[in-house]
Amino acid sequence: MNQEGKSVAIEEDIEDRISVLPRNVIDSILELLPVKDAAKTCTLSKSWRYVWSELPKIVLDYEFCDELIEESESNFREVVDEILLLRKGKIVKFDLDVRVEDLASYTAIDRWVLYVTRNSVKKLSLRISKIDDRTYTLPPCIFYCPTLTQLKLASCSFKPPSSFRGFPNLVTLLLAGITFSEKCVIKAPLLANLTLNCCDGIQYLNIVSPVLKSLYVCYRHSYIALNCFMNCKNLRDFGLEFLEVVDNPNHDHRSTLKNLLVSLPALEVLNLDSLFIEFLSADVVPSNGPPFMLNCLGTLSLTVDFGKLDHTSYVLQLIKCSPNLTNLLISVKGTYDNAEAFFKNLKTLRCLQLPPLNKIEYVSFYGFASPKIVLFFAILFLSHAPSLLRIFIEQPIGIDSYVDVELSRLPKASPKAELVCDFRVGR
Repeated sequence: MNQEGKSVAIEEDIEDRISVLPRNVIDSILELLPVKDAAKTCTLSKSWRYVWSELPKIVLDYEFCDELIEESESNFREVVDEILLLRKGKIVKFDLDVRVEDLASYTAIDRWVLYVTRNSVKKLSLRISKIDDRTYTLPPCIFYCPTLTQLKLASCSFKPPSSFRGFPNLVTLLLAGITFSEKCVIKAPLLANLTLNCCDGIQYLNIVSPVLKSLYVCYRHSYIALNCFMNCKNLRDFGLEFLEVVDNPNHDHRSTLKNLLVSLPALEVLNLDSLFIEFLSADVVPSNGPPFMLNCLGTLSLTVDFGKLDHTSYVLQLIKCSPNLTNLLISVKGTYDNAEAFFKNLKTLRCLQLPPLNKIEYVSFYGFASPKIVLFFAILFLSHAPSLLRIFIEQPIGIDSYVDVELSRLPKASPKAELVCDFRVGR
């Protein structure tokens, strides 16, 4: 066979393995590509001409939008218009991230949002930059879209129309940088996951969701109203973070926070940062035991400044009021040169007498503190936790032998307890 014959035979043996894949697999592959690259597949062959236009997900991320707007805003509008114009079928997901300062108007964005809500969009994500200090106001079509199951909004003005009756199928709601300036009632009977990240005016917000299971709130300061969550009896996972603690002589918001914890009988996962602990621990801990019980709590994640005695005291109180705790994660805040002050004040703690921790299995320390302080807490769990399986300690290189040797000499309540150290360069 001549050279030309060999070439023909080789070409005939080449198999198009991608084109014969199931359509859902092809869609998954194309969804991993940037929109402009996915669109280029239309030139591969006739069978690929309209594949990209039938993708159920449209993701116009920051890089895509920024690159087009740098060329010209008119080009950006034309490209997105063409993408939507060539669309076929329903749109399951639409993401738009426009973080630029030189947009002329929001008109085109309103038009795109109207288009996707009319095409049964289920997952909608919008992050829109300001224009001349004006915030993008969500168009009414979003509030009248019954197919939404996931809604993520950042830096937008959230003002439902007076006729708004809620989101009947919404499961996940994430609001970041949203300002509520007037009373806002959100009825979402299926809402299970809610995140409020640096939103202002939460006191005007009323979430009506009987099945809410996961709630995360990050607030700029400790003046936070959480009354609207008092009836969330099915809440399983709760996280709260402050960026700043503001003195409040009346302590009314502190009481609200404590009342919220008391009102969550099904809580299983609790995540609190150090400012929250500082905020709560400002009150005097009662000598007759913890002020409330968290009977269903299984995982407790805390950020603790061991240089502050009240932090240590309140952490131990939280452990006391969680009889079914199985997993404890402590992120250490502060430097590791405060051991002397810590141990000097230990005698004043009434809560050092922990009850038997019969359920706890895993204890983890992240971040770097004095090895003596970490050792102290490790001893507490080794001596009080008969079900303990592992203590994980992250610590700087150079002190590895101290904790290992000391803990190896101690009697253990659990014969299965294992010590795992992760040595890293100190931060």
